[in-house]
Amino acid sequence: MIYGERFRQVREMHRLTQAGLAEQVPGLSQWRLSRIETDRAVPDDEATALLALSSGVTVDFFARPPVPSLLAHSPQLRARSRLTETAKVAAMQWARLIDEAYLNMRAQANSLPVTVTPMPEATPAEAARAVRAQLGFRGDEPLPYLVLAVERVGVTVLGLPCVIDGLDAFCAWRAGEPVIAVLSGAPGDRERFSIAHELGHLVLHHPRQAGRSVELEADEFAAELLVPLDAVARDMPENPTLNSLAMLKTTWGVSIKSLVRRARELELIDQDRAITLYKQMSARGWNRYEPGHVPYEKPRAFRKLAEILYGPGPNVQRFAAAAGWSEKLALDILSHYAAADELPHQPPARPSGNVVDLRPRLADRAAAARF
Repeated sequence: MIYGERFRQVREMHRLTQAGLAEQVPGLSQWRLSRIETDRAVPDDEATALLALSSGVTVDFFARPPVPSLLAHSPQLRARSRLTETAKVAAMQWARLIDEAYLNMRAQANSLPVTVTPMPEATPAEAARAVRAQLGFRGDEPLPYLVLAVERVGVTVLGLPCVIDGLDAFCAWRAGEPVIAVLSGAPGDRERFSIAHELGHLVLHHPRQAGRSVELEADEFAAELLVPLDAVARDMPENPTLNSLAMLKTTWGVSIKSLVRRARELELIDQDRAITLYKQMSARGWNRYEPGHVPYEKPRAFRKLAEILYGPGPNVQRFAAAAGWSEKLALDILSHYAAADELPHQPPARPSGNVVDLRPRLADRAAAARF
């Protein structure tokens, strides 16, 4: 049996309308595609094979019962108003594809317990300090890494192989488990802030909360999590300049713009000086990409599971067949997850219990199966 919902999933992943997809598949009309997607018609083998070839999945993928989309879990979308519905749905469908593979693999092994908990009554700063402690970091130090620490408290972090202007990340609670999806294309400092922002939504907000105040609270949480005000005050120069803040950026792993805001909150500069610094950044073309290196962090758990189940590397042929993906798509998606030699040099202490070992070394299959 071929599921029409699978046709719709891959079409929306690639941001195609029904008419646009019909143009790419000879002999397939928009009218027939509409009927296929609602299970009122059965696609012929040639159309199914052509769609599989063009979308990066296998024919077998279309015969698998579809799983719910993360959209059903009321995700928080950190996005500008220009984000189109088509782009938002594409991000959701990519997350759905990868999350399905992740859950299928995780069903064959034990997983990390969720230890991060909602704190809707806390202020953003209070929640950020509590989460810092849960992540295993002191309140007076820069975070040397974030993504691995977030995974270790039970948050599923999905790396999506797509770039959507205006959307860096989003989050959702899936059956009581927190999920953060991260899109491609952002520099390391922006990625860290986006993940911290989404973590703030998960901790502070109910699923259907939205609006400017909700976004500001998530920003406040992210700032305090990454750059605690009392801690950064010791490092902040008395008369901040863009050059001095660029050096500070590499220490704290946040953008120069974020540090300007912190300097303003510390009253080291006034609003006029802050505006002047923002204008200087804009004139230099620093609105998105700034000087100062902050490493891009990849999630690990997805690839670690694949290595355990399908052998070192992992074995792409076996992994792709299990996921219903082409080997090319499998390689593309796996490239958004950290291999053992890409992990931080100083990971947090391993939590107790029978859990996934995300430390930067490859355990043998028997030892790794303990997670």
